[in-house]
Amino acid sequence: MIKFLDLAAQNAEIMPEVQERFAKIHESASYIDGPPVSEFEKEFAAFLGARHAVGVGSGTDALRLALMAIGVGAGDEVITVPSSFIATAAAIIQTGATVTFVDIDPETGSMDPLALSDYLAARKFKSPNGPRAIVPVHLYGLPAGLSEVCEIGRFHEIPVVEDSCQAHGSRIRMSTGWRMAGTIGEAGCFSFYPGKNLGAWGEAGAVVTNDQRVAERVLRLRNHGRMSHFAHQECGYNARLDTMQAAVLSAKLKRLDTWNARRRELAVLYNSHLSGSGVEIPSETNGLESNYHLYVIRSTQRDAIRQALLAEGIDCGIHYPVPLPLQPALRSLNYAVGDFPRSERWADSILSLPMHPHMTVEQVAQVSSVVKACIRPEVKSSADANKNAERVESATE
Repeated sequence: MIKFLDLAAQNAEIMPEVQERFAKIHESASYIDGPPVSEFEKEFAAFLGARHAVGVGSGTDALRLALMAIGVGAGDEVITVPSSFIATAAAIIQTGATVTFVDIDPETGSMDPLALSDYLAARKFKSPNGPRAIVPVHLYGLPAGLSEVCEIGRFHEIPVVEDSCQAHGSRIRMSTGWRMAGTIGEAGCFSFYPGKNLGAWGEAGAVVTNDQRVAERVLRLRNHGRMSHFAHQECGYNARLDTMQAAVLSAKLKRLDTWNARRRELAVLYNSHLSGSGVEIPSETNGLESNYHLYVIRSTQRDAIRQALLAEGIDCGIHYPVPLPLQPALRSLNYAVGDFPRSERWADSILSLPMHPHMTVEQVAQVSSVVKACIRPEVKSSADANKNAERVESATE
């Protein structure tokens, strides 16, 4: 049995430190807004090189509150991509805004800057106020091309809010040097769902920003709009970061660089085993450094590969099998099959292989061997041709 993710091994590594932290919390009974929350916020901001980090209840809370903090609401439009978890779209809708999609770059799965630019230039907007935010998704931990996306946003005077829920420790090379994902736009939104590279023992998230006004608004919104104990400036939410989750996150944050480095080593091993096999392997274009939250291959033989892996006791997954515009929850947006062809092809071909920092070299070799055994010779010979055709189509769409 090869696990997709081994949280038990992580827990064993941090358990003594977490138990010590929990004992202090129980002694003080500071279960809400206890000292570990502000301690973690400072540590996470320092890790990212950001001015502010505000802990919240989940990644969905982070996205919703960040958008609200920059003024997004009813009558507005927010642009994102079809290839993401439902929370990206749900958070936008929860602000009262309309979600709009532009297609992905077929090599990375992230927002295609050309598609974004074309959409804004056409000015066929779906809401009265037009776009008020752009939300690129750092899918699987590989950063989106923020140099181009942010430049387009500045030209059109539309702020960028980064969906960094999978990108803890991923980096982007900007004109000023390397920057952490989540620190470049108006705000960055992180999820600490247990399976993330930096995961809690339950639900948790954070908004990261260099704008003090955004940080202050998120602080109010996460805590019922509170100014003092019984004075409330606005109707906010119960979206606080739990004190015990903050204690777990502080213990894990100390190890995040080491864990991410191990993921990158495993990705290199996967690449060496699978290169030339007939499957598309993830790649980092110049200036983008992934934390390899997921290691995702692509193949027209995806379903056969998946069945073979499961038959051998190897966990795997599909992230995500249905593009957001085709989700039943978003049926009212009136999108149809064929509206986002690159995202649809992406969803039909992706497969996430086991990836976690406690994997062994032998396990990577075993997974890769099963994958390669599934690829028919004619698929291998046509893989490069299909890839080149997709590039040409992308350039002409």
